[in-house]
Amino acid sequence: MARLIFFLTIQVLILTVICAIAASVHAKSDKILKSELLCSQCSACNVNKCPGSDAYPHMTAYDDSLIASSLQSDFVSMKDRRVYAVPNIKGGEPEDQNAYYGWQSTSGSASGYHRFSNYMDKCSNGQNYLTVDEHGVVELRALHSLKDLSQADWKSINPPPKEDHESFRFWVNRSTGKCLTVFGGDKKKRTVGVAKCKFNGSKPSQLFAFRFHYHKAFCCCGLHNE
Repeated sequence: MARLIFFLTIQVLILTVICAIAASVHAKSDKILKSELLCSQCSACNVNKCPGSDAYPHMTAYDDSLIASSLQSDFVSMKDRRVYAVPNIKGGEPEDQNAYYGWQSTSGSASGYHRFSNYMDKCSNGQNYLTVDEHGVVELRALHSLKDLSQADWKSINPPPKEDHESFRFWVNRSTGKCLTVFGGDKKKRTVGVAKCKFNGSKPSQLFAFRFHYHKAFCCCGLHNE
């Protein structure tokens, strides 16, 4: 009888530990998915379900860092109009950072050029595009504010065969004729600008790819995809 009570006690203890671990994991997950930094800047949510994430892929650089502008990362505030390469954050994984929706591409089939808008920019001025001015500054800007619409036009150029993998591309601006480029060495938050194109692949900081693997990415405060 004593032996039976002993084994029952052990089983109860094991179940208690399992339940405690599960509760801890659940609490941790809830903490990650609260999107506190996003909600402190943009609390409104105009949808009850996130749109298909394949329509808003994330742009990554050659080193797998995330190309982010306003609210596409906790590294970039809502009011910041510049574009950066920041640590690659996948939704639901880190404890202190979240992932948000990416870029939407519109293209003119005749011109072959693309324009990129940031889904999360709806929290600020809305409907702004990835642009570069005459000084080479890359920012989100409204089309009506541009001196020339070509400042918002980007053309995809394939890299040389040795770099032609994982969907990497050069993005050439129509106005400047220069390539989108990551600057800043090994800093955690690096600036994205433009520079003379090195189509031979000697400047990997000019290679970018769009990714569709982001899960639990927030499309607004308190709402994320699965």
